[in-house]
Amino acid sequence: MNKHISALFALIVGALMMTSCLKSDDTSEIIYNNDTAITAFSLTTVNRYIHTTSSSGADSVYKKALSTPVSFNIDQYNQTVYNTDSLLNDCDLKHVLISVSTKNSGVAVIKSLTSDTLTTILSTDSLDFTQPREVRVYAQDGKSYRAYKVTMNKHQVATDKILWEKMPADSYPYDAEEEKWDQIVENAGLAQFIGAGTKEAYAYDMDGRLMVSKDEGATWNPDTLDASTTLLPRENIAFVSYPFEANEDTDYQLIAGVVDEDDIVSVVWRKVAEYAEGSQPGKWCFVPVEVFNRYYLPSSSDLSLVWFHKKVLAISNSWILVSIDGGITWKEYEKLQLPDDENLMSVKACTDGEGAIWLKDLITDNVWRGILVEE
Repeated sequence: MNKHISALFALIVGALMMTSCLKSDDTSEIIYNNDTAITAFSLTTVNRYIHTTSSSGADSVYKKALSTPVSFNIDQYNQTVYNTDSLLNDCDLKHVLISVSTKNSGVAVIKSLTSDTLTTILSTDSLDFTQPREVRVYAQDGKSYRAYKVTMNKHQVATDKILWEKMPADSYPYDAEEEKWDQIVENAGLAQFIGAGTKEAYAYDMDGRLMVSKDEGATWNPDTLDASTTLLPRENIAFVSYPFEANEDTDYQLIAGVVDEDDIVSVVWRKVAEYAEGSQPGKWCFVPVEVFNRYYLPSSSDLSLVWFHKKVLAISNSWILVSIDGGITWKEYEKLQLPDDENLMSVKACTDGEGAIWLKDLITDNVWRGILVEE
């Protein structure tokens, strides 16, 4: 027993002597870093409150977490943090969770909206960013800090909806390509220009055949059809060509219109035109209207087809219909509507290179420009 006590005593004495030596030898002071900054800023949770209308007309709202990542810019010179791509209009910025990364283990705090009170930012705390907030990062010395103005931008109008603006009568985009092809078709002795894709143009000849040119209108030949020529549209004809995402160097093209002016249903033809080396020639395919298909394309005296935000839109003076299956079905979408409270008479529609859709009333010369605020 005495041996164990002696050994334990010796260890304690040795430890005390070592501690004493360390204290006497270590004359340096602990230096705390006074440099810090925000190095990363992100939203971890933000909820959307989405308004919907049922088939019976009843309104309802449901909550859904925003799943799309939001990128924030950190401007160290101006000490600002902000998102360049605006959040959706229905996002709740009053209750968001954020994550802040800092340099040299700085501590991030947020200033109260109503006082000078500072609160440490925790990943579990819900914060109000309905207006710009001051976020500070304190360095290890507890005195030095950098203050940032943090702004969360969101759309001020409903998303995924066309926002229409009335424009001057002469602002409707001029279609130089259509004028060029009209002249080429006339010079070639053909009856009517139909439309042009990336590398093919189409026109009717005097006998009603659908002709194709693959050399900028120098020569024209009958195009291949999978059904009778008598089913081709002859009145109120509309055409659209757009990229076929399944294959490169490929156009997906639609022709629509009525065979007879008394028809209540528009006929639709489609063609996949491939231009890559070794591709097989495409042909026009008739899209039959099945008896069970309630979503056919109605006839219209002012039909336009446009490619708008990766959707085919059929537009008349009273509706916008959308096809997402290559012209088989055409449906109304609540958020893709014509300008409100406007008595449109005869409408022509087109798109421009900046992502806008344009309408012109051919009777009144009124013009509208529409922008789709997407999710």
